[in-house]
Amino acid sequence: MNALFSIDAQDAPSAHVLIEPVRRPLNLAEKLTRRQLEILLMLCEGKVNKQIAYDLGVSTATVKVHIRNAITRLGAKNRMNAVAIVAANSALFRNSVLEVV
Repeated sequence: MNALFSIDAQDAPSAHVLIEPVRRPLNLAEKLTRRQLEILLMLCEGKVNKQIAYDLGVSTATVKVHIRNAITRLGAKNRMNAVAIVAANSALFRNSVLEVV
């Protein structure tokens, strides 16, 4: 990220203000399978692997595989980063839908 801090406008190389482009929410349905998204949303709710496995009727190993594949598809660094991406994008998506209505 570039930032330009100047009190005097003459010190600035250009008159344009440096602003980061607005990021559109990711279409999570295109990046993730339904099951991966379902599991990551459950992680956003604070559920642990064992709870998710019980709720979905699968093994904890299956939940871990879905989480690992979702991390890869999202380009996340780890589980926490993947959950943050999903939480941020689902919130942005909900807000953008509310603005249109």
